Amino acid sequence: MKCRIVTGPKNYDLLKIFKRDQKDLVIGADQGALLLASNNISFDLALGDFDSVTEEELGLIRKYCDSVKIFPETKDYTDTYLAVQEAMGNGYDEIVIYGGIGGRLDHTLANIKLLKLGNITIKTENEIAYILKPGKYNITNDMEYISFFALEDVVNLSLRQFEYEVDNLYLNTSNPLCISNRNEGEVEFKEGLLLVIHQNE
Repeated sequence: MKCRIVTGPKNYDLLKIFKRDQKDLVIGADQGALLLASNNISFDLALGDFDSVTEEELGLIRKYCDSVKIFPETKDYTDTYLAVQEAMGNGYDEIVIYGGIGGRLDHTLANIKLLKLGNITIKTENEIAYILKPGKYNITNDMEYISFFALEDVVNLSLRQFEYEVDNLYLNTSNPLCISNRNEGEVEFKEGLLLVIHQNE
C-alpha cells in the first residue's frame, strides 16, 4: 500500500507532481497540510505542531482533511518523521514524500536520513531522491543529472551506460566521486546503501 506525504517547505508546485490513487493514504505534515488545502486537495490526515499556521489557515486545513493530529511544539521528532511513522505504523510499505528539500539545511538532511527507514522516495519538481540496497537495477532518468552517494560504504559499485561509468568501485561515505552524472543505465553493487539523487538545475 502507498502513502503520500506532503511536507514543507512550500517551494514547489504541488499540482505539477502530485498524483494519487483512491487507495492511497494522503498525509499533510504541518505546512504540507496547508499546501494541500490551498490547492483544494482533500486528504486523510493533517499532523504536526502547526506552529507556523494561523487559526484561519488551520480552519482551511480542517475543511479539506478527514482528521487532524496536533502535537506539542516541543517534541522529539520532526513533523515529517511523525508522518512517516504514522504511515508505517498503519502498514503502508511504499511512501512518497513531496517536498522536504530546500529551506533549512538541517531539515533537508533529516529528511534524507528518513529514506533509510524503508521504501521511501522524496520528490519535488526538480529532485527525486531514494536509496538502493545491494543488487542490480536498471535506472531511468528524465532529469539533467543523476548522482550517487554512499550512505554506508558501497562495495563493488558499477555504473554502466551512464555518461561516466565506473567498475567495481569502492565508494566510501566521504567520497563525492559519483556526483553530477548524466543519462541512465545499470547500477550494481554488493554491499552498502546508495543514495540516488535525480536533479535538474
